[in-house]
Amino acid sequence: EDANGQFEMNWEYDNALVTADRHAFFKYMVRSIAEKHGMRATFMPKPFIDLTGSGCHMHVSLWKDGRNAFEDEAGELGLAPIAYNFIGGVIQEAPALCALTNPSVNSYKRINAPRTLSGATWAPNTVTYTGNNRT
Repeated sequence: EDANGQFEMNWEYDNALVTADRHAFFKYMVRSIAEKHGMRATFMPKPFIDLTGSGCHMHVSLWKDGRNAFEDEAGELGLAPIAYNFIGGVIQEAPALCALTNPSVNSYKRINAPRTLSGATWAPNTVTYTGNNRT
């Protein structure tokens, strides 16, 4: 990714419980291996004000009858109406979702954070939507 010591890990999608278990196990595993080697791994979202924040982003899809219900070739940006409804719901409920997505005080330091030295943030810091918005 962008910041020192920042990496992106990916695994194949699955249902929500399996994905949550993978996420929790991954963090536990990384911390345990680091400790075994005399190091410390942190998942702190915004340790330095002038450097890029870290975060956990998700790619979300909704499947029905074996097909991605968010996809519609004829739709604007290739999205079906239900995809826009989902996006609208996330945007509307973003303040409440912060209780789940920002579990620590340090998480909130990323919200409305100033531009970093690199000029990028890559971790969400505002409630916005565009076709390819990664900040």
